[in-house]
Amino acid sequence: MKLLNFTIIKFTLCLIIGIVLAHYFNLNFRIALYSSLGLIAMLGIYWLAIRQKINRSPYFAILTYLCIISIGINAYNIKNEKLRPRHYTNLETSSTYKSISFKIEQRLKPDAYNDKYIASLISINDESIFGRLLVNIKRDSTQDCLPVDAVLYTKTQFKNIQKPLNPHQFDYSKYLELKQVYHQLYLKHNEILILSKQPTTIYGYADQLRSTINNNLVKAGFENDVLSIINALLLGQRQTINKHIYNNYVNSGTIHILAVSGLHVGIILIMLNFILRPLLYLKHGRILRPLIIISLLWLFAVVAGLSPSVTRAVTMFSIISFAQHLKRPANIYNTLAISAFLILLIKPTFLFKVGFQMSYLAVLGIVSIQPILYKLWQPKYLILDYPWQIFTVTLSAQAGVVPISLFYFHQFPGLFFISNLVVIPFLGLILGIGLFVILLALINMLPDFLVVLYSGIIHSLNTFIAWVAEFEDFLFRDIPFPLIQVICAYFIIAASVQVYKHKTFRWVHFA
Repeated sequence: MKLLNFTIIKFTLCLIIGIVLAHYFNLNFRIALYSSLGLIAMLGIYWLAIRQKINRSPYFAILTYLCIISIGINAYNIKNEKLRPRHYTNLETSSTYKSISFKIEQRLKPDAYNDKYIASLISINDESIFGRLLVNIKRDSTQDCLPVDAVLYTKTQFKNIQKPLNPHQFDYSKYLELKQVYHQLYLKHNEILILSKQPTTIYGYADQLRSTINNNLVKAGFENDVLSIINALLLGQRQTINKHIYNNYVNSGTIHILAVSGLHVGIILIMLNFILRPLLYLKHGRILRPLIIISLLWLFAVVAGLSPSVTRAVTMFSIISFAQHLKRPANIYNTLAISAFLILLIKPTFLFKVGFQMSYLAVLGIVSIQPILYKLWQPKYLILDYPWQIFTVTLSAQAGVVPISLFYFHQFPGLFFISNLVVIPFLGLILGIGLFVILLALINMLPDFLVVLYSGIIHSLNTFIAWVAEFEDFLFRDIPFPLIQVICAYFIIAASVQVYKHKTFRWVHFA
């Protein structure tokens, strides 16, 4: 395939192989590190020896790929906290720990009884230590949620995270292991001592900003259901969404709009390009404009919680903005590969997160299948062309994610194309007004009519989504789809695309 002629794509595939090997096989850290250093040394020596004939040497390419695979293994191992001597699981007396101090890293969606947090350990029995825990604090209407970066002290014991009781049920313990969380605490408010609530990291300041925005929006008169959608659409926080509303979005096939991703970041990039266009008339405007845009995109990503989908999207659009500044054509497959390579080098465990996988597969589906579908019919009039474009994009994205979606969730929303055909054209308007609402709320200048207008828009969105979700006959549930079928499905999709492009019997036979 021509795509494998791009070096960065081959490097990204090798990095993924290395991460997968490190994840499923407990490779010794020192052996992997020394092997990597040895391969790099061999590559350097070989390069010095055959510099003039480098393009004709298959051995140089093989050594390079092995080096990238070893880098993937070491990137995963370096991020594996269990390999650190000071990780709490490596201490013999881990089961008898009593005195614990920890810092809140992330707020999770609460359940009926507990507020939930991911916390990083600071010390156990006054001894400095590494590790993360799931912290469950019994809900109390008189107590506010704890802010990110809050430091707490308690005396308790670790509890194991329960495994699923039924076969094929979602394994929450495995999900938490990807976050390097292996135990949990159950606490009440009277069992903890808050040592500090001051933000000390960029995540803490981002959480403080989100809290300020929410407080101002509540004062302005936004109701809880509207506020929860604003938090999801614009701030990347879905913890407060009502379960019934959340299920409506899932069943209608529009849950992707509640996860800040490429669609949201792309719309924001278009708005920023338009707003900052006057900078091009300045002497150094062509340098200043992309720097400001990239900085604002990453600021938005941090405020949105740096989820896999928003991290992928901002990385990709940052590369596109940089390429536009250099006036170089950006190949979308290269851009995707570069963004994946950089993200996985820094956060190797993202590879195993559903959001990361689905966001890349959706984009790959769009860029490879949408042009084929669009060529089937090209309407002459904009009133038909625009909906047709949205339909083909939606269908292509679904083709990219359906196999893996069936593997993880075992259901398929049959009316996804109707809900997306209505929602997506108005999403830019919803995001644009929403950002304006947040800005005015921050400076306490949000007028009542805008609160009523935007609340009405969100209520209308929720009502439409609920109406689509009511057609349960079009929601296909309980579909068994094992991993081998996922792999086969993607081979069929890829081969079918090649059949269209090359029209050779070899690809028909393969499909």
